[in-house]
Amino acid sequence: MKAVAVLPGKPNSVHLREIPQPKLNDQPHAHVCSIPEGRAVLVKTLQIGVDATDREINEALYGNAPPGGEHLVIGHESFGEVLEVGAKVTELKPGDLVSCTVRRPGGSIYDKIGRNDITSEETYYERGINLCHGYMTEMFVDDAEYMVKVPPQLRHLGVLSEPASVCAKAIDQAYLAQHRLQVWSPKRAFVLGAGQIGLLATMMLKLRGLDVYTLATKPGPHRKSEIATAYGATYVSTKQESMHDLAKRVGKP
Repeated sequence: MKAVAVLPGKPNSVHLREIPQPKLNDQPHAHVCSIPEGRAVLVKTLQIGVDATDREINEALYGNAPPGGEHLVIGHESFGEVLEVGAKVTELKPGDLVSCTVRRPGGSIYDKIGRNDITSEETYYERGINLCHGYMTEMFVDDAEYMVKVPPQLRHLGVLSEPASVCAKAIDQAYLAQHRLQVWSPKRAFVLGAGQIGLLATMMLKLRGLDVYTLATKPGPHRKSEIATAYGATYVSTKQESMHDLAKRVGKP
């Protein structure tokens, strides 16, 4: 089957290549963690998101191939349809829509309690980013543990599950960190950037009831400024008003 891969360390090496078609009993990242018997899920890829991480991997800024290989299949923002499940998988069935998490557990205490997203180890294992092949293939296999079921009503948004989770976690962590002050009660937020992450963060902060300003360089109107405005936020071009001047005008976030 076809896959999109890079040769880590070699700039602009992205290419299409043939790789073996996966089977339900495969172990795609056994060098990190094995899929328990009967817990594998075979997925047909429907969509893969491409972002700045993929561009930077292709620029050879970071990313490593799995041990013993020279290529890394990229793609970490996944969305697909379940084709087959193992005998011990009860939460998913063929036909279900899923998105998969990216990081796999290492050896830190956080990895061992299921919080591999905040591993304290310097070496990390992420599908499509570092030391584990990604999802930009026609099909892939993984542990049901790392799959998130997407409701059919959200099919058109399923590929945004991974970047949306990044925003949700960042905002949650900010609130948790500031909650220790007890008197912290935010009224406004500045979002720096109007890319995929910036616009998703804009939406989530508006849902929390904040007065949101989305800052980016390009003056509007354009598609990104229109999306931010549709969320109820205020789009600000830093070419027209600096963040310092904005804070003077509306107050600090």
